[in-house]
Amino acid sequence: MPNLEPKPPSPYPYTLGGVNLTLWSLKMIAGTGIMALGALYGVSAYKIFALLFSAPAKGVSGLMLVSFLVGIPFSMGLLIAYFVKRRKLAGWAGSSVLSVLSVALLVFAAGALLREGILCIVMALPIFIVLAILGVIFAALGSLLGLSNSPKLLSVGLFMPFMLAPLEQRLPATTLHQTVTQSIFIAAPPATIWQHINYPLNIQKAEFKDGLIYQIGAPYPIEARTLEGRVGGLRALQWERGVKFAEIITAWEPNHYIAWDYKFTADSFPPGSLDEHIVIGGHYFNVESTAYVLQPEANGTRLTIQVNTSVSTNFNHYADFWARFLITDTAKTLLQFYKTRAESPSPRALSSRV
Repeated sequence: MPNLEPKPPSPYPYTLGGVNLTLWSLKMIAGTGIMALGALYGVSAYKIFALLFSAPAKGVSGLMLVSFLVGIPFSMGLLIAYFVKRRKLAGWAGSSVLSVLSVALLVFAAGALLREGILCIVMALPIFIVLAILGVIFAALGSLLGLSNSPKLLSVGLFMPFMLAPLEQRLPATTLHQTVTQSIFIAAPPATIWQHINYPLNIQKAEFKDGLIYQIGAPYPIEARTLEGRVGGLRALQWERGVKFAEIITAWEPNHYIAWDYKFTADSFPPGSLDEHIVIGGHYFNVESTAYVLQPEANGTRLTIQVNTSVSTNFNHYADFWARFLITDTAKTLLQFYKTRAESPSPRALSSRV
């Protein structure tokens, strides 16, 4: 005969489509708490590195240390994987998702609460996500060896970045130079383009709207003026947010070739005008020189730009990738700007010359 005894009531009585809603809700709450815990660790590390390992007078930031950029997101992955496994909330894939969400929460806090620049966030986000997932993978490998449940191992992982930071500060950063070259055909004579290069005035934001670096927060240019048309002469530039600097002409062949070195001073970039860690001419990044070559071609001119930059970090290969990517995009934007102006029937820029 069938067992007619009543079954004991479930401690989680609410279900929908076979899913226990109460249990699911409890897991969601626990998962959200673990995600927030990982983000809290990241925000705390952000503040500690910024305060203890920075030297503002020298333009040095603790947030540019490999021990922060690599160690902290990796440790966030370890932390989340440890608690997810301990609470039996999800598998390693679920831990990876929570670690990515935790990184997203950290990035939001860095931008909205800690006033981190959007350019730094865009550059750091990919490596943060990858390293957080690697932290989860490392925890999974440790689980195979029976180590992932060890609080001592977790403690070592969480404190390791802070222990390595003082040692890393003693390492001299090397400098890596980049050269970016781009060209464009312009249906205008060299003399017209030459004038636009030397006197790009009344610049409108719409003329640089396609430049990625401007879309993610860099100030737009307003004007540039060649004050002395000769080798050793000066050019004066003005950008938004009070940015002003000079260029020293190093080559001058009218209608054919012009080159200059950049001259930045302590007040070239007012506070907040650029991301703190990517100030041009600062400790980590520099734009050294620019050159333009104008060559007659068919019924127009081939305009070529060459930009020389450098990065000085403990992660030059990653910084070099971003420097080349952003400078290449900016060079293309500049060439398109000169093409549009030179081919336009409107003499706006030239008539504004003083």
